[in-house]
Amino acid sequence: MFKPFVERLFRAVFSWRLRAQQRLARWGVREQTLLVAMAFIVGVLTGWTTWLFDQCVRLVERWYFKPVVEWTHATTWWPCYILLPLIPAIGGLALVLWRRLWDRQHVRLHGLAGVLYALSRESSKLKPSLAVETLVASSLTIGSGGSAGPEAPIAVIGSAVGSAVGGVLGISRRNLPVLIGCGAAGGISAVFGAPIAGVLFAMEVMLRDFSVRTLTPIVISSVLSTTTYVALSGGGSVRGLFQMPNAGPAFIFTFHALPFYILLGAVCGLLAVIFTRGYVLIEKLSHQAQRRIPPFFMPALGAALSGVCGIAILILFRNNPFMQHRFATGYVPIFADGYPTILRMINPAWYGAGQLFHGQDVRLTLEFLVAVCLLKILATSLTLAPGGSGGIFAPSLFIGAAGGGALGLLLEHYLPGAGVRPGNFAMVGMGAVLAAAIQAPLTAIILLFELTRNYAVMLPIMLAAVTATVIQQLLVGESLYSLPLKHLGIRLGAAVGISSLQRVSVDQLELAQAPVARPDEPLSNILARSHQNGMDDFVVLDAGGNYLGLLTIDDLKTVMLEPEAAPLLLVGELLRTDVPPVKLHDTLDVVLAMFARHEVARLAVLDDVASTGKPPALLGLLSRAELMRRYYQELGG
Repeated sequence: MFKPFVERLFRAVFSWRLRAQQRLARWGVREQTLLVAMAFIVGVLTGWTTWLFDQCVRLVERWYFKPVVEWTHATTWWPCYILLPLIPAIGGLALVLWRRLWDRQHVRLHGLAGVLYALSRESSKLKPSLAVETLVASSLTIGSGGSAGPEAPIAVIGSAVGSAVGGVLGISRRNLPVLIGCGAAGGISAVFGAPIAGVLFAMEVMLRDFSVRTLTPIVISSVLSTTTYVALSGGGSVRGLFQMPNAGPAFIFTFHALPFYILLGAVCGLLAVIFTRGYVLIEKLSHQAQRRIPPFFMPALGAALSGVCGIAILILFRNNPFMQHRFATGYVPIFADGYPTILRMINPAWYGAGQLFHGQDVRLTLEFLVAVCLLKILATSLTLAPGGSGGIFAPSLFIGAAGGGALGLLLEHYLPGAGVRPGNFAMVGMGAVLAAAIQAPLTAIILLFELTRNYAVMLPIMLAAVTATVIQQLLVGESLYSLPLKHLGIRLGAAVGISSLQRVSVDQLELAQAPVARPDEPLSNILARSHQNGMDDFVVLDAGGNYLGLLTIDDLKTVMLEPEAAPLLLVGELLRTDVPPVKLHDTLDVVLAMFARHEVARLAVLDDVASTGKPPALLGLLSRAELMRRYYQELGG
């Protein structure tokens, strides 16, 4: 009874959408104009889902994570430490159960890597169920203490919302990525309170398109999502997540500080390299371990091992009076997003109000910063690589703050005349590691400014972020988001040109009529047809209509030099079987790669779906000239 109702609802929505499109077309309303209205819808919906996601994470924290951790801290019985690995492990087990119940289909790539894969290879279509799956899975991971951040999950949720809105309203495949970018930008903007950084993230990391056509709807969605989220959270103005109005001495950046911030950028770049390499290594070990351990248990096992990192922090620093003075009881620094720890590490007052340390305090602070930096890298990799759900934004900020604070403390102690302040170095280090890890320096620079609301940070973060990004690019060459795609043989475009090719598919191009030849047909017949009708390339099909290959004009020219041999040769003897056909919904970047690989003037185009018992239908020929014409049209807007 429920299924017929859904079918009737679907038919009604489809009919309404078709009539609306026809009426708008008669009024002369272009789809580009509709994108602006859709951006309003996506922005409001993303603001709502961001608030809902935040409430879900807080719910798991309030009723599960915090009570157990506080009880562990309150007791002096050392076996209670055994509970720490169990806290995130149970969250990992609940995550796997949820995925098994919600969606039994195999997901090739999780998180933002999966969204990027859909943008480049799956016609930019995302399942609406992805939003629900990610919301619950990430709430279980982060809420139970898993070392991850909420930013990437909410970007995935927003992307799924944008794709769903585009699907319901019948947006074309060409413009669907823009709505996905609207959702991602809205999610990042709302969760960080950073609308400009959200826009840049969508354009720099996801779409790689800085055209005005893309910018306008993404800006609208970012603003609507942020204001909706703030209104649902209690109203008031948008504040920076790490804004500290009374943070001690002013942030002063002078010419003499240049080499120190270049050094900071290099250190942060190396930390990003360690983070990336460590993540990939643990991911590889997880795949190998699945031969002996059921995949069902891998996220729980990884979460349990990340809990061991929390034990290490407590064993090393729990009974240390210096650290007890700075960290509240009941909090494990490397668990969850780590925002309370970041706030302390970037606060100059935490280091002694900018005054020099002597003796034990310097050593203890330095040991703590180095320990949490390295253990955060390990804990995050153990949480996410085996299958946990969460983002790398918050861990990258944490790693940068700890590494930058440690370097600043060393420089302040051994070069007291340099004017270096550890809190400032921790603040700049946050953005530098993030810029290198996601290979998006512009996003990281603006994000750090919006998080701190401190304009004095702009010059040093610009220098450190670019330095760190160059180090990561030289030693790794990919971001944490693009590495999984590289392993599948997919390279993301570096500019608007490739992005344009990824937005357009073959079904949007004009195809030429495809002359057909049989493999047993004499070449003399083909030459006569070519001379009579001006045909250059022939598609060769067998008697059942199956594609066998291509007979090109270059092959025919070879025969034309010796026309007496033509009656003695058959098409099958000159047939090029190495040239594959193009599918109707292949994107143009895939087609361009095929043209470059096979050096032909035309490619056969086949339908994606074959009829029962029949091969895919031949639809026509796609020429290089048509491909380049559409490419130029896309670049011209």
